[in-house]
Amino acid sequence: MNGRARLAMRAVAMVVAMSGCWAQSPTKPAPLSIDALRIARMSASLKYVRKLDDGPSFTAYLVSYRSSGLTVHAMVATPKSPPPPRGFPILVANHGTHPDPPRYGFTADGVDSRPGDYYRQVPELYARSGFLVVMPDYRGHNTSEGLQYARGFLASAYYTEDVLALLSGLAGIDHADLQNVFMWGHSLGGEVTLRALLASDRVKGASLWSSVGGEIWDQAYHYSRYRNREALDGSGVEKSSVAQLKQDIANLGEAYDWMTREPLRYLRHLRTPIILHHAIADTGAKYEWSERLAKELYVTGLPYRFHTYPGTDHFFQGQMREQAVERDVEFFRSLMARSGPLESQ
Repeated sequence: MNGRARLAMRAVAMVVAMSGCWAQSPTKPAPLSIDALRIARMSASLKYVRKLDDGPSFTAYLVSYRSSGLTVHAMVATPKSPPPPRGFPILVANHGTHPDPPRYGFTADGVDSRPGDYYRQVPELYARSGFLVVMPDYRGHNTSEGLQYARGFLASAYYTEDVLALLSGLAGIDHADLQNVFMWGHSLGGEVTLRALLASDRVKGASLWSSVGGEIWDQAYHYSRYRNREALDGSGVEKSSVAQLKQDIANLGEAYDWMTREPLRYLRHLRTPIILHHAIADTGAKYEWSERLAKELYVTGLPYRFHTYPGTDHFFQGQMREQAVERDVEFFRSLMARSGPLESQ
């Protein structure tokens, strides 16, 4: 039996179950809040679903697991290189907003091939450097259940639950070094990553690329205007994203307090060093959002690195992308070195 077949057989043997239990608290935290995430007790088991397309540096398969009562999926990309004695370090990679969530992971030719064309190089570049990459769909994306949660500016809070559930199930992945778990997030995935870091101490280091940020109203206002920022603004100018956010909050009822879901207000809980990357003239997410996060981390005395790039690229192209990955790998390995000597990758 070849290596791929053995990988598939072992993955098929993964236990199928997930129970997401919320710990009881004398005072129930606000819905979608950071405090609610922090007391969540996730216990996910991963189920092998099918093989996915390989890349030059990795073999891949799809797993399913349960998150908040929903069946969601994730791609597992294992390096083709021989595993180190303690396994491959893990990188949980959180993608950004998809304009049509059910089409996430489809190629331009209409083929369901996670993670699709846009993010294809993410597992490739990190697997080439010896990282086992796990990319969650999020609920409502591709065949994952929960499309009703995959809209609007509150979605990142729901996606964070999916990422935390996935973290709890990583022990079901072969050749995974559970002592060295890292996280990567792009755009909205950067916010998802930061929220996950505030709720879990399992992640040793994280990278945020072109992350959305500020407060939720900053995002709604920005995305109401970003396509034509030179247009006249005023109290009488309709802002569709702001209107939608108001409606989404109203639908949650009086118990919802939007301030309790804002990551920047809870950085005191952060225990994970962060590396930031952002292009100065980014047209997808404001550079100032990463700059503000860097400022807050500095003032709070938390460890971080902030790399700035020229141009407008929201998802770095060519040499800049390679450079960002190289910086991430060096950053992650420096954190691994603190826990003991590295095996050769």
